[in-house]
Amino acid sequence: MSSDVARRAGTGIQALLLRLAALLRGLVLLTLAVSVATFITGWWVFHHGWGWLVLGGLVCLAPLLAAFVGWGIVRRAAAYMPRLVDDITAYIRDHATGSQVLIDYDSGQPIGVSAKKFGSLKDELSTHKSELRALWLGVRAAVLAPPLAAIAVLGMMAVGALGAILLISGLTR
Repeated sequence: MSSDVARRAGTGIQALLLRLAALLRGLVLLTLAVSVATFITGWWVFHHGWGWLVLGGLVCLAPLLAAFVGWGIVRRAAAYMPRLVDDITAYIRDHATGSQVLIDYDSGQPIGVSAKKFGSLKDELSTHKSELRALWLGVRAAVLAPPLAAIAVLGMMAVGALGAILLISGLTR
């Protein structure tokens, strides 16, 4: 029965990681396009100045770096997904506390695991990350990738707005 729970949980985490990977892959490409366009526009407006090369490069690179780091975290976790069901089974068997495991008292087998927050699960798994590597990486990706995606989206919007302002100022001079 615990293998059924582990298989369902593993399938859910794998589906989440696939969605996050697709989102972040598209976000990397879109952020790259916006950042490069803004950088080139600033390079043109500021007449190839060193100030724009350094400051503009950092500003344009920040959202791209957030998207790329998020994508890398998800890709690394995806590489360990074949071991995920085994790690979840081991976690249910050895590490889950009584309040987290639902047990069928007729058979004595665990039928489910609950966690209110992935963050608290990530903290608990951090002490067992060497033995439950796939589970720890999967939960870590589920916790870290969404905020990095949000930073990338907000940063891309800010960089895009800066690029539009630079383009307008460059065309009106």
